[in-house]
Amino acid sequence: MAELDKNGADMTIEETFAALDDLIGRLEGGKGSLEDAFKNYEEGMRLVKSCNEKIEKIEKQIMVLGGGPAEEEDDGTQF
Repeated sequence: MAELDKNGADMTIEETFAALDDLIGRLEGGKGSLEDAFKNYEEGMRLVKSCNEKIEKIEKQIMVLGGGPAEEEDDGTQF
């Protein structure tokens, strides 16, 4: 599930990291209620999941484009 910005557009990895950084700052600030902190924590966990999904997608694209560890592929040759 992709995270959306305030306008409903899909967030880039950089935007997701910035939103996560903002949430961390709010949590570290210690202001607000425990309920607010919990909501921020939940939102942060969604952002982390979104970042991980985006990074995994990019890693797969890199592997498809030949950036993967070709030397680890088994071509059936034995030495």
